[in-house]
This record gives sequence, structure tokens and C-alpha cells, in this order.
Amino acid sequence: MSFGLDQYFKKEKAKEEKKKPAAKKPPKVTEPEESVERDWPSILETTVQSMILYPHLLDYTRSKILPKHPTITPEELGIQLNIPLGVAIVLLKRLKREAAESD
Repeated sequence: MSFGLDQYFKKEKAKEEKKKPAAKKPPKVTEPEESVERDWPSILETTVQSMILYPHLLDYTRSKILPKHPTITPEELGIQLNIPLGVAIVLLKRLKREAAESD
């Protein structure tokens, strides 16, 4: 003899279930777009230029390293400054572009 309490609790439980937010599905992981794959050099350059130390590394490389080692490779520069190869590539590319513009 439950006096209809079973029915009452079932209805209340159903109401609670309706109030709960639906579980969110994880975002779908997609492959990178072709434009990103083609444009990675400019993405790398933009990322490196946003580094706090970028202007200082650029100035140091321009004033201290290039006068002594004008044909330094990105690998050598990376080792000498203890920076990633991508950063060294961007630094030397920028300095080469500046030198070409000043000629």
C-alpha cells in the first residue's frame, strides 16, 4: 500500500531529468585546412614576432653576431642563442630582408 507514492516519485524524477542540461558533445576534430598548411611560414613568422624577446634577439643578432659571422646558418644561430630553429630562421630571414632593402 504505497498510496500512489511510487507514481509521484517517478513523475518527479522525470521532471528532474528534463531540467538537467543535455551532455555536451566534444567538438569534432578536423584536419587542418589546406590554406593553413600552405601558409605555415607566415604563421611561424607572426608567432615569432609576437614573442617578447623578439626585438632583443633581432638587435643582438644584428649588432653582435652577424658582424663576426656573416654567413651563420639558422642551426648555428639557434645553438649559439639557445633558441628554437624556427625562431632562428625568422630572425635571419628578417635581417636578410633588411639588408636587401638597405642596398
